Amino acid sequence: MMEKTKTKLDGLTPEQRSAVTTTEGHIRVVAGAGSGKTRTLVYRYAYLLNDMGIPQSDILCMTFTNKAAQEMKTRISALCPGGVVGDFVTTIHGFCVKFLRKEIYRLGLPENFIIYDEEDMKALVKEVLEEEGIARRKGIVGNYMEELGKFKAMTPYIERFVIPTAPFNLPDVPIFGKMVLRQKRYFALDFDDLLYYTLHILDNFHEVRAKWQQQFQYIMVDEVQDCDREEWRLFTTLSEAFGNLFVVGDADQAIYEWRGAHPELFVNWQPNTDIYLKENFRSLPNIVCLADCIIENNRNRLPRTSITMRPPGGIRTKFYHSRNEKSEADKTAQVLKSLNRNDGVAWNDMAILYRATYLSRSIEQTFIREKIPYVVWGGVRFFERKEIKDALGYLRLIALDDDMAFKRMDRNAAAGRLVATILEARQALDKKSISALLEFILESSGLLEMYRVDTEEERLENLQELLKSIRLYEEENKNEEDLGVERYLQDIALYTNADYRKDDDKVRLMTVHQAKGLEFPLVWIYGLNEGVLPSHRTIRERGEAGLEEERRLMYVACTRAMDRLIFSDSEGFNVQNSQAKYPSRFIREAEDCCGPLYDIEGSFSPTLWDGTDGLIRSLEEPERGGDPVFGEGELVHHPVFGDGVITDVDPDCGVVTVRFEGFGARRIDPKLLVSVEDSSNNC
Repeated sequence: MMEKTKTKLDGLTPEQRSAVTTTEGHIRVVAGAGSGKTRTLVYRYAYLLNDMGIPQSDILCMTFTNKAAQEMKTRISALCPGGVVGDFVTTIHGFCVKFLRKEIYRLGLPENFIIYDEEDMKALVKEVLEEEGIARRKGIVGNYMEELGKFKAMTPYIERFVIPTAPFNLPDVPIFGKMVLRQKRYFALDFDDLLYYTLHILDNFHEVRAKWQQQFQYIMVDEVQDCDREEWRLFTTLSEAFGNLFVVGDADQAIYEWRGAHPELFVNWQPNTDIYLKENFRSLPNIVCLADCIIENNRNRLPRTSITMRPPGGIRTKFYHSRNEKSEADKTAQVLKSLNRNDGVAWNDMAILYRATYLSRSIEQTFIREKIPYVVWGGVRFFERKEIKDALGYLRLIALDDDMAFKRMDRNAAAGRLVATILEARQALDKKSISALLEFILESSGLLEMYRVDTEEERLENLQELLKSIRLYEEENKNEEDLGVERYLQDIALYTNADYRKDDDKVRLMTVHQAKGLEFPLVWIYGLNEGVLPSHRTIRERGEAGLEEERRLMYVACTRAMDRLIFSDSEGFNVQNSQAKYPSRFIREAEDCCGPLYDIEGSFSPTLWDGTDGLIRSLEEPERGGDPVFGEGELVHHPVFGDGVITDVDPDCGVVTVRFEGFGARRIDPKLLVSVEDSSNNC
């Protein structure tokens, strides 16, 4: 008789081991940055399987991205006998797809429904707007998509328009209802629908709810600080039968409140057991200390202090201050080239993070001039590029009879050639691999030929990259019973930008949001100015809650760094938010009782903090209205430039031009100015 496999827990910290072996009840794991939470989840799954004998089918483990789910599957397979991982290590939306494939017939829809991504939904919205005679002005499609999302969140649209007994009267259907009906006609669900349909069925079909609650003895959910109320309702409902719900998160890394996340649900949850993973295995001690000094200014959090597991020492954080935006970009390029040439730091070990995408412009121009290889994350997502949508559109048309895909193909191919390709490909659907089928389609349809003739080298390279990614997908899922075109299209529709990553030797440029979950030996936080990070727009819209989320963004940015952390800012004027540029308050917060946790390089005057404080005060004051309070010829005082005279007032931009002695003419936000008379009275 074979001895049962036992999971070796020797390499875990005491806290990680406690999280792995505490199996019963509601358990909350507060996992700080770099604390090994994925390792903990993987070992807990293996422990349930190997040591407790729980079947894989009875364990539901949900995370946020396909990439994270695939990594967990790979690591679990190394710890489990046979190396086969159950079907329920997945994303939240991935679980909803698996659920709906079995249960959606109850709503009158087929199990082979199609999943629409953002680009598909844009096409559908355009179609409805054209039929309704609504003019396509700039931005109108995006506005209608946003309102459609609100409509689905706030109205019982499934009862009104989707179920077979829906009581709608077509002439009275609002335009968003017509969009839902168009989706129903195409058997198409978007991301929101996946969750709403699942919850509707669980709420309205008691036998279904009981069956799925009995299915899972243990439920684990990662990154719960970024879950919205509906996602919390999903996994708490599913856990009601056995009561074993294990959630992992970090309120200090909650950066998605703006899109519906509710970190307070994690903070205020009352579990049976709390476990804190305080150790940071990623970053050097000086980086951990700096990040903690910043985040400790937040109130809506579960208090903890990180303990670094890496030895002391390393390079102190640098703060590069520049007199203008060009100098900031030049300094960035100069430092990175030196590190690459002299210290052997690879380009792909470097990441430039910024709060807003427009900040990448000056860096890109400089990197091109200096011949520094780079890649921008978060432009057009790989799977949303035209050539990729065309290629996948053929697969959808062949495998799913997708009407929207047919309309797309009809615009890109001759009718006779299109029909012949579809018929021949359908005959080979069950005989060829996904990659082989796509290769045939690309050649037979003339898609490759079209891009070759047009010398669209980048598009051809992207199609080759698509084939490469499909072959990798086939290899990773070779043991799956339902591996085929339909399964692939389902998975690809759930992909996010974080799931597609080229590992070329290039510097990564990305927003802080896109960096979530990643780590790099060197992180450079660029454009660290007050009003940008933190974003004053966010603070104006959401007050203290907005400021705390901005501080969490800063914390996330800092904790992506393993060995080197660099800040930079510059002086001048920010056209995007019509403000003079001063250093971010977060730089000043990166201090402890022993002084700053960073070294300043560049000509930095401490009086710049007066400008930062002025911007902060301007947020606390009521809005003055659209008209500046100063007029031409008025004498004013600025906290840095001193006394000056107003030479121009621009009411459209809300700024004034002031000529200062020794500094020349500067465009200034009037909120930072006081009249010379007021200034003297205050003294």
